[in-house]
Amino acid sequence: MEVDADCLKLFSSPVPEGRSELLAKLLGTQLAEAVYLINYLHQSLQLPGDVCEFGVAQGATSALLANEIRHTDKLLWLFDSFTGLPKPTEKDTLIHDIFSLGTIEKYQGTMAYGVDEVLERLRAISYPLARVKIVPGFIENTISLGDLPDKVCFAYVDFDFYEPILIVLEYLNQHLSKGGYILVDDYGFFSSGAEAAVDEFIGAHPSEYEVILPEKSAGCFVILAKMA
Repeated sequence: MEVDADCLKLFSSPVPEGRSELLAKLLGTQLAEAVYLINYLHQSLQLPGDVCEFGVAQGATSALLANEIRHTDKLLWLFDSFTGLPKPTEKDTLIHDIFSLGTIEKYQGTMAYGVDEVLERLRAISYPLARVKIVPGFIENTISLGDLPDKVCFAYVDFDFYEPILIVLEYLNQHLSKGGYILVDDYGFFSSGAEAAVDEFIGAHPSEYEVILPEKSAGCFVILAKMA
């Protein structure tokens, strides 16, 4: 695994209007992680495909992504149950009890936010909603729908638990452009499921992805670069 210590390279590229304000309004996504997010997003934008976020919560990171792709013709796909976290599996053990609930099972149904809150954040930055595709529902149900992106250049995955993350990674393996990036949040944080899903996925596709770890101080996430 390569450790990426040069995430600040993104500031050598043009800074879109409103970036600083949106970074200041992030919820759940740490500033350092957002720096990596923007960096790898911009490295992907010259590739075929749209931008996806799996797990949007209140839509703060969605607005950041939208603002960064405003100058392109790419669509922004937003996937979320909008009814909270699913039931955890045996692969999901509690690492950090972020809400002090005591058990991982009690997190089912938490972190539920409505579509209207997400849309309001996008309207606040005057992002054209015609370029937004919101897919509500649990991913195991929505991933089989016909109206999904055929090509993806970049994806941010923040589904917390093992099963939905693994489902998304297998989907992206079929649709991510070569040279594109996936950033998976909570790798080694909150639930063990995120790390278990990523490690299992990479084990099944060992020669197809480069695994990039951030500086430890940047947070708990991992970047997957599609090599083949």
